[in-house]
Amino acid sequence: MSVQISVVAATLNEIDNIEQFIDGVEGVLKGMEFEIIVVDDNSSDGTKEYLARRMNEDTHVVVIENPYRFGMLRSLKLGIEKAGGEIVLVMDADMQHPPSAIPKLISRIVDGCDIVVGSRYVDGGSAGDRDAFRAALSRGAEFLAHALVPSSRMTSDPMSGFFAFRRDLRHDFAYRQTFATADYGAKILLIILAENRHAKVCDVGYVFQSRMRGKSKIVSGTSFLKRYLAELFEVMKLERRYRHMQ
Repeated sequence: MSVQISVVAATLNEIDNIEQFIDGVEGVLKGMEFEIIVVDDNSSDGTKEYLARRMNEDTHVVVIENPYRFGMLRSLKLGIEKAGGEIVLVMDADMQHPPSAIPKLISRIVDGCDIVVGSRYVDGGSAGDRDAFRAALSRGAEFLAHALVPSSRMTSDPMSGFFAFRRDLRHDFAYRQTFATADYGAKILLIILAENRHAKVCDVGYVFQSRMRGKSKIVSGTSFLKRYLAELFEVMKLERRYRHMQ
């Protein structure tokens, strides 16, 4: 099967959502050439067993099983490295990123954008009904990114985990030490933006959905701040590394 679109997601204990997620992605991509790469982070609730069965039955599904819990960033790195599509689309599998928005992101890549970010802060976008604390935490993280990392200013939503990019862009995850302290919650979009400072970045509005089933994996409070500041420090170094290489 020739794969033109690779959808990449990482899972950790998403048995309540995983079937709906895969069915939703396959529904909006019907008639296209695509693969769904799911990297499971050693789930203990039946997610990895469901994925194993689904992969045996469904030629579109590719599963990578982590022997230990590597964290979101490293799991997404593995999935992106495995991707064979001309377009790679990264999203969550908990249904907070609606599969119905996928065609909009893909169409903007086809129209000439290099990176398309699903944004909560442009026309057609919304952050949904998150509580005030989470809203303040997210907006504060975005402010810090825009203040400290110039490449993050190419999008209105640098904290987005819902984006697509052309696979021939730079996405060199071979360096071993980078993000060692932030592998549990880092936003991989920041890395790709830092590595491709002259790319054409486009925002597409989408409505962030409330989690209906399962438990949120979001880290908050001082633990989040510590990891996020470590992440931004590494992104700043990475951006300097690639500044004169493009």
